[in-house]
Amino acid sequence: ENKSVVEQLAEFNKIIDDLANIDVNLEDDDKAFHLLCALPKSLENLKDSLLYGKEGTV
Repeated sequence: ENKSVVEQLAEFNKIIDDLANIDVNLEDDDKAFHLLCALPKSLENLKDSLLYGKEGTV
């Protein structure tokens, strides 16, 4: 919660890049899910809306 969303996104992208460098590739759906889970509690309503919206679950 102490990091800004921009900082968290940068950290997330670095982790994804690091994994790709060791030949660990994640599907886009998996990346999206992990990104949503990494967002701060202040964005909990957004996470819930995206995960459990009208179209169904991720």
